[in-house]
Amino acid sequence: MNNDFRIGVDAGGTFTDFVLAEKTGDIHLFKAPSTPEDGTLAIANGLQQIANKFNRPIEDIIQACDLCINGTTVALNALIQMTGVKVGLLCTKGHEDSIEIRLGHKEEGHRYDASYPPAPQIATRDRRFPIRGRILADGTEHEPLHEQDILDAIEVLKQQDVQAVAISFVWSIRNTEHEQRAKELIEQHMPGVFVCCGSEVYPQIKEYTRTSTTLVNAYLSPVMASYVHKIDDYFKALGAEQPVRYFQSNGGLAVGNIMRERAVNAINSGPASAPQAGLYIASAFGIDNIITVDMGGTSFDITMAKSGRTSLNRDIDFLRNRIGVPMIHVETLGAGGGSIGHVNNFGMLEVGPQSAGATPGPASYGKGGELPTVTDANLVLGYLEPDAVLGGCVTLDKDKALQAVQKHIADPLKIDLAHAAFGISAIVNQNMANGIRRITIEKGYDPRDFALICAGGAAGMHIVDLAEEMGIGTILIPKIASCLCAFGQIISDIKYNYLATQMMIIAPDSELQSLNATLHELESLGVQKLLEDGFVEDDIISCDR
Repeated sequence: MNNDFRIGVDAGGTFTDFVLAEKTGDIHLFKAPSTPEDGTLAIANGLQQIANKFNRPIEDIIQACDLCINGTTVALNALIQMTGVKVGLLCTKGHEDSIEIRLGHKEEGHRYDASYPPAPQIATRDRRFPIRGRILADGTEHEPLHEQDILDAIEVLKQQDVQAVAISFVWSIRNTEHEQRAKELIEQHMPGVFVCCGSEVYPQIKEYTRTSTTLVNAYLSPVMASYVHKIDDYFKALGAEQPVRYFQSNGGLAVGNIMRERAVNAINSGPASAPQAGLYIASAFGIDNIITVDMGGTSFDITMAKSGRTSLNRDIDFLRNRIGVPMIHVETLGAGGGSIGHVNNFGMLEVGPQSAGATPGPASYGKGGELPTVTDANLVLGYLEPDAVLGGCVTLDKDKALQAVQKHIADPLKIDLAHAAFGISAIVNQNMANGIRRITIEKGYDPRDFALICAGGAAGMHIVDLAEEMGIGTILIPKIASCLCAFGQIISDIKYNYLATQMMIIAPDSELQSLNATLHELESLGVQKLLEDGFVEDDIISCDR
């Protein structure tokens, strides 16, 4: 069958977006309410809309796709809500508390705040086990691995019903033997439990960063594996000829088996595709400095690209967890169309970060929600048409929006309805503007040097106010704004990151054979993975240093 289509699916907190691209270049947009309990339900809903439009069975549509791409917030939501699996940690004796000490670091804004609570730990103290055995910085074994320590830890982990184990030994990046032996023992005595090693997940110096990254990966991978298994099976049953590709935090695509083992690479899976789409849109105008703002129903995501290059971060604190692997820099706020406005204990109006989500949704959705949201305020202010249909399936009820804003905002504050609704809109705008400042001004960039790209179903109602607040003179609102991230997925490339540590002295007379050997090894790993993905080495793959 001809490859007539390519489809991108971006599963957000409120809506799941679909972009179907035809070989002719035509683009079609679809939306369905998200179903966090089972992502395939929302996908089935959206695919049925596509099938109805083309008057073809869903199976025919999928079999005619050269690629089916999925961006998901499953890993992100599990980290936000702390709903990952129970994790145990094996570490070098004496380093059990390094993830709690955190290099003595407190996040910016709280450095001198004694009342700021400690970060919650993925592996609690009773699930961290000291293992004797020591590798030195030159890779030599100073003390043999005490396997009995591992076996004793396994017995306790079994009693605690642990579902994943992270292993992070000091200087494992120079010699992986101890970590690999520990992994073998766990797999032997705890079949079915997910295991990952620091030397595999993040083979770089910085023991705290490596341990934290490995813990996050262990915490999320079983959750992601369950999701990927379900999505893969669903598309296979529809006759997909290619495996589903998943969008990674690094801005590229990967097959499902990678995502099962490296869920830490999927934390920003959805919003990470926005810069690619934004640069594509802006290139037609000769613009290569962009800020993309994506306002959906649940969150507000900000990304930036300077001189055509996307901002890529490593070693960042994400939701109070240090993560070392490369990630597109995304500033995420609880400021979506579903963000709830409320009067706090001090009698002041606040908006978010709590969200009405897809269920029950804003009051105007008529699904049982009673609290006023940004969408309700926009409806009251006339920014949305009464009886408008959102996402092709949700009809707005203005009366319910009026009642919610009046009851929960206007009456408690003793102000009129219009001012109450405007207050919700103004506060969410300031929250979003502060987010833009964090990703630009606080990083040394002048936002006035950038164009503002509008994305997400709710951003169009706020984009002008944001541009005025930041002094930005150029706004681009593409036709595909409401599904921009899904569009970014279908124009993105396969991308894998491979890391290694090379200890050497840099001097004019340095011998570079060992460095070149390491680079060659990394290139070989990358080429092999691309060959497994179906690329042809002679025609496509080349390596540059």
